[in-house]
Amino acid sequence: MRKLFFPTDDTLTNDDAFTFNSPRNWNWERFNLKKDLLAKTYIAVSKGNLPAIIGLCEIESDRVLDALCNDSPLRKGSYQYIHYNSKDIRGMDVAMIYRKDKFKVIKHESIIIDSSLIIDEPTRDILYVNGVLNNLPLHIFVVHAPSRRNRDRNKPLRKAIFEIIYKRAKELYDKGEKNILIMGDFNDNPWDKTVEEGFKTKGYTNHNPLFTNLMKKDKGKRGSYTYSGQTLNFDQFLVSKELLQKIDTLSTNSHIFMPDFMIDKNPDKVAITPFSTYKGYKYQAGISDHFPIFLKLITSKK
Repeated sequence: MRKLFFPTDDTLTNDDAFTFNSPRNWNWERFNLKKDLLAKTYIAVSKGNLPAIIGLCEIESDRVLDALCNDSPLRKGSYQYIHYNSKDIRGMDVAMIYRKDKFKVIKHESIIIDSSLIIDEPTRDILYVNGVLNNLPLHIFVVHAPSRRNRDRNKPLRKAIFEIIYKRAKELYDKGEKNILIMGDFNDNPWDKTVEEGFKTKGYTNHNPLFTNLMKKDKGKRGSYTYSGQTLNFDQFLVSKELLQKIDTLSTNSHIFMPDFMIDKNPDKVAITPFSTYKGYKYQAGISDHFPIFLKLITSKK
């Protein structure tokens, strides 16, 4: 999910790009269409079912989450949501929604980035959720790392954020909590130095790394995001060694969901590109500028 904003102005954030009076003319009709298309996309990802857990980026508020969960095709799933307001100046946070009949929340926390690490402007917090999926204990980190704007000034900050997550995850692992999932938009590729060093994945070390990056196998084949004609793999899953054994990898050759209805049909597009809601200020009625990623965990219901 990208950029789901309520059309009304939030005086506490700089959300003016997505309001009634903005150049993009964001309004209720467009909001409701995007909300419903996002819901239908999540259902399509799970082949007509309702996903148990959905991690989200660029969420403005509880109000949009309430609308997504209760006033869209997802309402049959009786979804609950977890969201904290961060200090991101545009009001774009991470969040997670989940089916309460499938996932039982034990605790959750917003991991706030220390102000001493901030280089450009305040960034999103990291969302940590601990719960049980069917009978599988699970620890989840949802992240939307700082962007590459301003000549990628935030590159050191991204690496610091990855190191913070790794440290927290390693502490859990050392305590015997073996099922750990990290997901989100990293604004770096799986093979970039920031990711490999920050999460100590294969590439940084060959000595039985704690985490496997599921998106590495997509290198040179497909990506979840396209910028200036370049295919990028910013959206990623990292899973602990034990959780890797519980992932269904037989039914898919990639964890990127690229259905025909989400692809930009512009013949000038060389790379496969998501059909975005806007192209600059031009409204296209597309779903997102990122393809969603997915995985299927094999769990016991007893």
